[in-house]
Amino acid sequence: MNEINSIISGFFEPPIRDYVDKIPAGKQLRSRLICAIAKDSDKRFLLSAIIETIHLASLLHDDIIDNAKTRRGAPSVFITDGAKKAVMVGDIFYARAFAKLVELGETIAKIVGEAVARLSYGEYLDSELSKSFNSDREKYENMIYLKTSALIEAACESAAILAGENRERFKRFGALLGIAFQVIDDILDITQDEATLGKPALNDLSEGKVTLPLIDFYHSADKSERQKLVSLFRKKLTKSDANWLKTALHQSGSIDKSRRYANKLLEEAKGLVENDGELLSLAKTLVSRIK
Repeated sequence: MNEINSIISGFFEPPIRDYVDKIPAGKQLRSRLICAIAKDSDKRFLLSAIIETIHLASLLHDDIIDNAKTRRGAPSVFITDGAKKAVMVGDIFYARAFAKLVELGETIAKIVGEAVARLSYGEYLDSELSKSFNSDREKYENMIYLKTSALIEAACESAAILAGENRERFKRFGALLGIAFQVIDDILDITQDEATLGKPALNDLSEGKVTLPLIDFYHSADKSERQKLVSLFRKKLTKSDANWLKTALHQSGSIDKSRRYANKLLEEAKGLVENDGELLSLAKTLVSRIK
């Protein structure tokens, strides 16, 4: 990943370059997928750098929208530098990534451009859904496909084009992996502590995000439990609230149900790349996060 990080840094001059380092490195799942699919293409590092730059831009804007004070355990850029700078740097990241996309040809530029439009619309839907308690699973799944999965889907499809592989197969692989990735994040918000997450635990409901385990619990709960759950929406949870919610989600089987759904998506994804050990290993890495 060092070569990809070096390319990203080369996209910018100081002081904009400094913001690349202000966001701690994540799992770089998208780059790892691209490099595994297009391992013999000399364009794989450039595509990875472009996709990671777009992802960083989306995180800068996402933290403002969610009022998230930390990102991967470090203060968010809009906290350290203000919302105006975070917006402007995010815009510069997007613009430079699009300019570099031209070097990969019209087809890939269209795929990635459309994915960014979907990602942005997903952000919009996420904001709209967070205005009130959403119990509609279909609306939630559509939102996470757009916000999280679309860019992973585009990364895999674009890598397949670079490699001369079946683009539809890898597009489907990326879409399944992206949705599973988000559902697993939903589960980890409930089951992990703040030190592991790099952000407060059980933060989704407080931020107005009614995730898959919460939606499932809402529909399986009795009237008093349902009223209690809805009363916690957008509320800073007390220790008592947090303990009640964790216990209720475990005892209702909602967490296990979401875990089985994520595993089902990952098994379908693995079936699309059953002869590729590196991609299978990446998919297994996602599964291991929730074991």
